[in-house]
Amino acid sequence: MKKYLLAGCILISLFAFRNNAWDKNRSAEIKTAISKSLSLLQSSSHIFLINAPVVATCHSCHNNALSLVTFSIAKENGFSVSDTIIKEAIDSTMNWWNSEIYQQALPENDDPIATVMFGNYDLWGLSAIGYKSNKSVELLARNIMRKQTFDGSWVSPGQRPPLEYYSFSATALSVKNMQVYMPSILHNEVEQRMEAARSWLLHNKPDANEEKVFQLLGLIWSHADKTIIEQFGKKLLAAQHGNGGWSQLDSLPTDAYATGQCLYALNQAGLLMITSPAYQKGVDFLLRTQYPDGSWKVTTRSYPFQSPVNGGFPHEKDQFISAAGSNWATMALIPASK
Repeated sequence: MKKYLLAGCILISLFAFRNNAWDKNRSAEIKTAISKSLSLLQSSSHIFLINAPVVATCHSCHNNALSLVTFSIAKENGFSVSDTIIKEAIDSTMNWWNSEIYQQALPENDDPIATVMFGNYDLWGLSAIGYKSNKSVELLARNIMRKQTFDGSWVSPGQRPPLEYYSFSATALSVKNMQVYMPSILHNEVEQRMEAARSWLLHNKPDANEEKVFQLLGLIWSHADKTIIEQFGKKLLAAQHGNGGWSQLDSLPTDAYATGQCLYALNQAGLLMITSPAYQKGVDFLLRTQYPDGSWKVTTRSYPFQSPVNGGFPHEKDQFISAAGSNWATMALIPASK
């Protein structure tokens, strides 16, 4: 009897050792992937801001605002991110909204250049990194808040899918940002607008993955009932492909943009723990599809309408959406690195 007991203890110890070694190797692999991606995202954030003034005098959602969200999550989880790069992105953002054209337009509720989407991504990036409200930020947030339509949604004026296209994205981001940057004196208005937005999110059917993701995030950010959030989250989870990824449209293959978004949103909803098989399958997909330079390639769906900016990101004409996709992928991998 003692002999069998001893043998059993040895087997359990070997199994535990093997699992522990696998966990350490897995964590190291994920951390390496994140570090490579963060290095590229930081350099491309800088390069885009260096090159953009030559063409458009602007910063971007894909290389800068969304990167600020990624950088904040990375720093919170112990990854190294340059404070200089973060400050540069913040300064560029605020220089844009402090410019004469916007200081005149924002108080008048004007929208000279796609404020609803561009401004919303900026506000998300600023709030994620902990930027305090000031007059310009408050004006921007109020300008966007009061562009809510009668049905409770916000409309994207841009025609560049997936980032700047869908009302679900515009509505979810508006709900999030007005709660952060509106002064307390407008609390009642914020609550009323949030309730109308929540109702719209609940009663409109999404088609594209981007819409489904931001419908879920919008319900989370508007404090919808947990059972409702779970209901919508399960639908998103059911769309996972056999290879572990998600696709932007049913007609398209899986990619890092859709996969990173879904893992992030489902985790935020508390419906997909990082240890769950579905999450780990998604992580496997991201690790398998990452390029050696730290990027993920995502194919653009947008028609180019302005001169291109060399943002220092790989994949040429697909570099902007690939930068956005790499941000989402990195946000999804970070929690799984522990």
